[in-house]
Amino acid sequence: MNETVVEIRRYSGEIERHQHDYPQVILPVSGTLEIDLGHRSGRVSGDIGAFVSAGCQHAFYAKRTDSFVVLDLPSRPTMRELDEDIPAFFPISGEVHGLIDYMAALAASQEPSALHRNAWSTLLLDRIAPPRDRPDRTELAVRRATAFMERKLADPIRIADIAEAAGTSPTRLHEAFIRVCATTPHAHLVAIRLDAAERMLADPRLSIADIAIFSGHSDQSALTRAMRRERNSTPAEVRRNLLRKTEGKA
Repeated sequence: MNETVVEIRRYSGEIERHQHDYPQVILPVSGTLEIDLGHRSGRVSGDIGAFVSAGCQHAFYAKRTDSFVVLDLPSRPTMRELDEDIPAFFPISGEVHGLIDYMAALAASQEPSALHRNAWSTLLLDRIAPPRDRPDRTELAVRRATAFMERKLADPIRIADIAEAAGTSPTRLHEAFIRVCATTPHAHLVAIRLDAAERMLADPRLSIADIAIFSGHSDQSALTRAMRRERNSTPAEVRRNLLRKTEGKA
């Protein structure tokens, strides 16, 4: 599954058993869901929600009149960490109850848009995943985003693509970069591409036109404009300076 699904669901009134290749969060709106996760059994009701990890064989039962908010999460590598972050059965705080009430009311009047689903699920996961003894989530998002930028250096990537790879939203990614790097994701990507271009300019075998493409710029003119704007220089000037330093060391 490639997109977030948020639905109000009612079950058949019979015991059902199945599994799916994506993680799932189940929250109570009304009634009780008895659920067996194989390694643990419990119920979704009142102040308790459940997290079903991807691939987990599970069985469940609820009356047809009972209803639940069910969040099906995309099958992405960044979602695998949720298995360690969220327990199988977790307490529901007042904030989470507020999110449940909001989604139940919204879904009763209209089908939630992708924007609503993604924003709501981001807020929910932030509130049900307990803090862990590991690097700050903001720093992890910046690390993942930077690694993605470096891997996709020559590709025409968007901020939305970077945020998805980092496992967060574009807004939260922007906030993370401001907090950790005192810059924006776009400015960071521009700097990474110019750094790469400068490294390649030290190799006289590569043409400036090729270096522009390899470093993620549309053409030589785009590289020249970016370098003049950000570093008050041009690719030709940088190359001359680098080659002069190399010759001086020879």
